[in-house]
Amino acid sequence: MSFVSPEFALLCLLFFPTYWSLANHPRAQRCFLIASSYALYATWVPLFAVVLAVYSTVIWALGRWMQRAASARLPVALGLWLAGSFLFSLKYYEFVRETFQAILQHTGFVSLLPVLNWVAPVGVSFFTFQAVSYLVMVGRAPNLARSWPDVLLFLSFWPTLFAGPIWRAEQFFAQTDRQRPARRVGSPRQGWLALYLIALGLVQKVVLASWLSAQVVDPVYKFPDQYASVSLAAAMLGYSMQIFLDFAGYTLIVTGLALLLGYRLPVNFRQPYLARNLSDFWTRWHVSLSSFIRDYIYIPLGGNRLGWGRTQLNVLSGMLVSGLWHGANWTFVVWGLLHGLGVVVQNMAKRWGMPVWPRWAAQILTFVFVSVAWVFFRADSLPQAIQMLQGLWHSPAGFWLSEQLPWWGLLGISGLVFGLSPWALTLQRLSVACLARLGSWGAAVLLALLLFAVLYGAPEGVPNFIYYRF
Repeated sequence: MSFVSPEFALLCLLFFPTYWSLANHPRAQRCFLIASSYALYATWVPLFAVVLAVYSTVIWALGRWMQRAASARLPVALGLWLAGSFLFSLKYYEFVRETFQAILQHTGFVSLLPVLNWVAPVGVSFFTFQAVSYLVMVGRAPNLARSWPDVLLFLSFWPTLFAGPIWRAEQFFAQTDRQRPARRVGSPRQGWLALYLIALGLVQKVVLASWLSAQVVDPVYKFPDQYASVSLAAAMLGYSMQIFLDFAGYTLIVTGLALLLGYRLPVNFRQPYLARNLSDFWTRWHVSLSSFIRDYIYIPLGGNRLGWGRTQLNVLSGMLVSGLWHGANWTFVVWGLLHGLGVVVQNMAKRWGMPVWPRWAAQILTFVFVSVAWVFFRADSLPQAIQMLQGLWHSPAGFWLSEQLPWWGLLGISGLVFGLSPWALTLQRLSVACLARLGSWGAAVLLALLLFAVLYGAPEGVPNFIYYRF
C-alpha cells in the first residue's frame, strides 16, 4: 500500500488516534506499532511479512549469540554472510546468472546455474543494510543486544520500511530508549511541522513529479528515436526534476509520519542540486545511503589511509556498490561508475591545484553531470541510454522541436526547484509558524483545501515512488 493512496490516508485516521491513546502504555504501543508495520507490509504480498519476521528473528538470535559468546567474531561474520547471501540471492542472482550465461555463449559452453523464479520483498535493500548496522553495533558492544520485539520493530518500522531512510541501529534505539515525563517517544513531535512536511511532500510527488513523468519523461524515454534532440534534452531535464521531486516528496512525507509517531528520522536530503561538486552532491542526496557506504564499505577498505591511488580505488568501489545497491542492471553499474569516476577526476583536479570555479559555474557543471548520469539511472537498458545520449547531437527526428512538449510546465517546475531550494528552510519555518498562528480550525481548513488541490491535480491511479523499486 502506497503512502499516497486514499486507502492509506483513511487508515491513518484510524491508526494515529489509537496509537496516541496508548502513549502511557509503552509496551502495548510498541506491539501495536509492530503489528501495524507487518499488516502494512502484508498488503503488498502476505509472504513478504513472513519473510521479514523470520529474517528479523535470525538477526535477533545472532545478537543474543554475540551477547553470550566469549567472542563475537564468529556470529558477526556469520550474520554478515547471511545478510549478504540473502540480499544477493533475492536481488542479484538472476543478474549474475544471465550475465554469466551471456558470456559463456561466446565460448560454446552452457551455464548450468538454475533459474530462480522469486520476487524480492519490497525494501529488501533497506532492511538488509539496517540489519548490517545492528550486527556491527552488537559485534562492537555485545551488551547492546536488544530484545526480540525491539529488533522486530527496528527492521519493520513502517515509515522507513519501503524506501528508507536507512536507520543506524544506535540512532533508532537511542530514540526508543528515551523516556521523558513530558513526552514519551510514542507521542507526536512538532505536529505542525509534521503536517507541513506531509502536505508539501504530497504536492511534490502526487502533482509535480507525476505530471513530469506522464507528460515529459515517459513518452520520450519510451520512443527516443521519435523525438528531436532538444526534446531529448528536455526529457533529461524533466527526469532530473522528477526524481528530485519524487525523492524529496517521499522524504518529506515519511519524515512527517515519523514525527507523528514520535520519532525523528535521520536527515536524508539536503537540496542536492545546490551542490558545487560531486562529493558535495553525495553529502546531500540519499545521505543515509552515502554515509552507510562510507562507514561500512569505504572506510573498512582503507578509506584515505593507504595513499592517494588506493583512496581513488576505494572511491570507485564505494560508488560501484552504490550503483548496484539500486538495482541488478548494467545501467546502475554504469551510473555508479560514472559518479565514481567523476569524484576521482574532481580529486585529481584538486591534487593538481586547478583553480576553483565560481560558485554558480560549479553548481551548473555539477547539475549537468548529474543529469547526464541520470539517463543511465532512468533507462531500461544500456542501448536505450546510449540512444538517448547520441540523440542529443544526432537524432533521426532532427535537432529542433518537431513535436509538442509542455515546455512552459517543465520550465516552470524547474524554476521553482532552483528558485526555492536555497530558501527551503526559511519557507519551512515561516509556513510552520503560519499554521501555528491559524490554530487547529484554520490549519484544518487550509490543509483540506490543499488536499482538494492535490486530488484535483493528481493523475489517475496511485503513483509509486521511484525508490520503492530498490
